[in-house]
Parts: sequence; C-alpha cells; structure tokens
Amino acid sequence: MRIAIVGGGWAGLAAAVEATRAGHAVTLFEAARTLGGRARRVVADNGLVLDNGQHILIGAYRATLALMRGLGVDPDAALLRLPLALRFPDGGGLSVPAGLRPPLDLLAGIAGAQGWSLRDKFS
Repeated sequence: MRIAIVGGGWAGLAAAVEATRAGHAVTLFEAARTLGGRARRVVADNGLVLDNGQHILIGAYRATLALMRGLGVDPDAALLRLPLALRFPDGGGLSVPAGLRPPLDLLAGIAGAQGWSLRDKFS
C-alpha cells in the first residue's frame, strides 16, 4: 500500500517509520525546509542554536524514546537534559535539583522555591 503523510513533525515522522516497518511505501510531505515540526532546532541570526522542542519531547513520552532507540538513536546521547529552572528576575522562582528521582526532585524544588508562599507551595 502507498501512504502519504502530511507533516514532518514528530508525529508524522513516527507514522512514517511505523508504516515503513509494516511494509508500506511512504511519501512524506513537509512544508518547512527541515523536519521536526515544532520540535526542531532553530538557528538565530547571530548563529546561536536554540532548541525549539523542549516543551514537546519530555522523558514521560516513553513511546517516543522507544522509537528513538529503535532507530538506533540513544536519547541520553542525543538530548541535553538539564534540571528544570523557572527563575524570576529578582532571583526567586523554582529550581528542581539534579540527582533526585521524580517525584522527589519536584517536591524538593517546590519546598525550596523562593518567593512562593506556603499556600502556593501546597496548591
């Protein structure tokens, strides 16, 4: 069977891989110059490379990470994982410490959040 897939974001790419694995002939259509959809890298005018997909691909997406491994991509080598930090200009905010497993990391971050009331921390 011939299958047309519109969109080369993570979902379109995953669909193309699965259809190909099932033995189908796939044609992928993408309007942008690069694949990845909203989860692609963007090069700023000054040459700085920005990750535009950190909000798309998180560790909780086990199927996506399994797909990467199935294609020979090691997520630990391909992805730069940094502790979550939501800082305010005044220095307050939330920093999730590295080295603790979820959900303890988030609980420790919330407990130590600066500028949050006790009510905020428990809401």
